[in-house]
Amino acid sequence: MKNPREGFNSKKYIRNQTSKIKQMVMKNHDKLYIEFGGKIIQDKHSARVLPGYNEDAKLKILKNICKNSEIIFVVSAKDIKRGRIRGDFRTTYDDESVRIIKELKDRGIEIKNLAVSLLDQKRSIPPVVKNFEKRISRMGIKVFEFFSLKRYPSRDFNFKTLEINPFVRTNKKIVAIISPGGGSGKFGICLNQLYYEMKNGVTPNYLKFETFPVHNLPVDHPINLAYMAASADFYDIVMADKRHKNASSYNRDLENYELLNLLAKIFKKQGVYLRKISSATNMGANMISTGIENDEIIQKESAAEIARRLIRYKFEVREKKEDKKVLERVREILKML
Repeated sequence: MKNPREGFNSKKYIRNQTSKIKQMVMKNHDKLYIEFGGKIIQDKHSARVLPGYNEDAKLKILKNICKNSEIIFVVSAKDIKRGRIRGDFRTTYDDESVRIIKELKDRGIEIKNLAVSLLDQKRSIPPVVKNFEKRISRMGIKVFEFFSLKRYPSRDFNFKTLEINPFVRTNKKIVAIISPGGGSGKFGICLNQLYYEMKNGVTPNYLKFETFPVHNLPVDHPINLAYMAASADFYDIVMADKRHKNASSYNRDLENYELLNLLAKIFKKQGVYLRKISSATNMGANMISTGIENDEIIQKESAAEIARRLIRYKFEVREKKEDKKVLERVREILKML
């Protein structure tokens, strides 16, 4: 018997999301990079705002569609340096990354390549980042260092500067890009890989698998507002996708689409599949709304999540672990309800 307090059908969602992605995977490209937004396992934010959501849903979908794939795990050097904390477990992102990698291995998924993103070209690599890289290397995982690039992600970005960073060689047709959480620089790694693939004569494709924001719900729906509150520390803004009728997207994906479109134009032959992606919304696959069975419950729990974020950031600002701007951002979002 279904729990009356649950507003979300996780089995239905996983089935529909898997089917949608499989339709996109079957295209005749040489290589497919799938960026998995947010947390790959133990996604407690989704479970809170969507009562009934399986917090390991992304992992189940990953296993369903990527049985013969490779994975690149991405961790932001900025997150490690500032001691960013995953609120659910109160662990820093370096410790959290090690924990996730070990847990994925226990669940049958082995990580062979890790990218440390968003390093500063003008400064030496911080000791805390170097120590993290050593921990990862001791686990038998190859570490790649990626530096922040001038003018990225603006439209006047020079794609040749991608050659400052390495190419992660993979052998499988499908490559999944995952991280310990949002804002880790996964798209930058995808862009880097796509550039090198096309330069090497490969015809690749790209797919974004995101849980939030929900594309076919209004920008101001509480579930999308709760996403903004959850990502307040890197200031994501949910907004309309002007290239797609009546769709909600967010600032970073809109920027990323424009970069993807520009990159595809550089390679006339190899960029054929990338050029077919017509908007930020269409570069992704989001079937969350098909699992919503009681929108009233979802709206109520989403509002409660924003309130929880407000309380959390009040505490973290008082403890000098977070910037006051993040707290003010959540206060602004709360007023949008």
